[in-house]
Amino acid sequence: MILRFNWFSKLINFYFSNRIKFILFLLTSLFILETISLNLLLGQPLAQGKDKFLGAATSYFIFREFDKYWNQLTPGNEGKWGSVTSVRGVYNWSSLDFLYNFAIKRGIAFKHHTLVWGSQQPNWISSLDTASQRLEVENWIRMVCERYPKLSMIDVVNEPFHSVPSYKNALGGDGVTGWDWVITAFQLARKYAPSDVKLLINEYNVLHSNSVTTNYINLVNLLKERGLIDGIGIQGHYFEFRSDYSSPSQYVYDINTIKNNLNRLTALGLPVYITEFDIDEPIDSIQLAQYKIYFPIFWNNPGVKGITFWGYYESDVWSSHPNTFLIKADGTERPALVWLRNYISSPLPPNVLSPIAQSNVQRNPLLIWTSSSEATSYRVQLSTSSNFNTTIIDTVIVDTTLQLKILNANTLYYWRVCSINNYGSSDYSSGYFITGESILSINNVSKLPEKFILYQNYPNPFNPFTTIKFYLPINSKVKITLLNLLGQEVKLISDSYYNEGEHLISIDASELASGVYYYKVETNKFFEIKKMVLIK
Repeated sequence: MILRFNWFSKLINFYFSNRIKFILFLLTSLFILETISLNLLLGQPLAQGKDKFLGAATSYFIFREFDKYWNQLTPGNEGKWGSVTSVRGVYNWSSLDFLYNFAIKRGIAFKHHTLVWGSQQPNWISSLDTASQRLEVENWIRMVCERYPKLSMIDVVNEPFHSVPSYKNALGGDGVTGWDWVITAFQLARKYAPSDVKLLINEYNVLHSNSVTTNYINLVNLLKERGLIDGIGIQGHYFEFRSDYSSPSQYVYDINTIKNNLNRLTALGLPVYITEFDIDEPIDSIQLAQYKIYFPIFWNNPGVKGITFWGYYESDVWSSHPNTFLIKADGTERPALVWLRNYISSPLPPNVLSPIAQSNVQRNPLLIWTSSSEATSYRVQLSTSSNFNTTIIDTVIVDTTLQLKILNANTLYYWRVCSINNYGSSDYSSGYFITGESILSINNVSKLPEKFILYQNYPNPFNPFTTIKFYLPINSKVKITLLNLLGQEVKLISDSYYNEGEHLISIDASELASGVYYYKVETNKFFEIKKMVLIK
């Protein structure tokens, strides 16, 4: 007891005789801890744990802090045929190898760009006869697929509308379909690529034109009917949306047309990827403003499963569009990247389910919307004005339904909901309805909607058991699978028939390692994917 008292007395004496040093020590320690925490936060890819990736194109000699920002990599030039084999029979894979190994070792999804393209092809290919051209094309596709077995995606054909290869006839020319050469290219890729590699087509100047989008859909459907395509690439350069900064011409394409055509493509049921996104503006404030307009169009669309920036570092961007970079040569982040980090951390908008564009709705309707990934709450507003300059209801709740009190009869109401978490709020999703005369019986207030709903698993995070809940509007065969971050199936939960109504399914993840997973619930008419976190 005396020894303990002497030790405590010495500690007290040290504190009072060295108060300034002691306080400085505490402040320094707190600063170091805060800095470590901030570095851990900033050291994660921006889209880490999201249900879609955020990637970038880069060169083998410049990829500064790549994995600090991005979780998908596309070689800018290293994967093009003309870059690998400028001399027939001589293949230089070193630069492409370097980027591939960099990505695979760090768990970064790698996309090969590209197999068949009319530009940056070997000069010698044009001088060959069609039989020799066909042999060389097939050999090129085979070698890429065999050399890089852990590819996530491949741009099989790049810019078929704008850059037709000189060896088109060697692949079948237009043929019966008008696109036989594209079909043949995909057949060869399917033949040699590993089964889990996604095969994509890629094109630009699509979304702002209804007719071009229709032509693109027709081409995609030709490939889809044959089971040859796994995803749709839209390049997403700034000049596809509005004024090309490098040109004196000024134009702005209609945003609603871009959104509608994007929805037309996602309606095909294939994942859509924005493959070459950029905003070419030299003034930081203008680039930021344009990011706020165009980036959310793609990021918020549930059918878009990834966005790739076409370069991100000042000395490694497309020379024709030199102001697209997000990081300056001195390592400083441009304001658009600072905004982007916070925006990505904010939740995605929920989807309104009911009531939507309905008339004769009960005067005390139940508002229903889908849950949003990473949302902690939802802000719901009700108004008789479409611009919500005045509101009848403005509330924040944690549920995905809101039972309204009795409203006026025969009145048009607008409602909207956004997702909220600690980083901010999403854009609003909106609906409207017209009330009738009736009031919903209290016994029917909890009536479920006539639509498929997948709820967030609970608990989440979990260890190792969790439960998912879903609602079926009709009897259906339901397949439930767990996926890893690359979208690969790691566990089959169920593949059975379920009756109409709500169902609770228990998941045992004892055999899985800690990490982020996704659970996918699908029937022959609909599917949805949500994120779950396993912590052991």
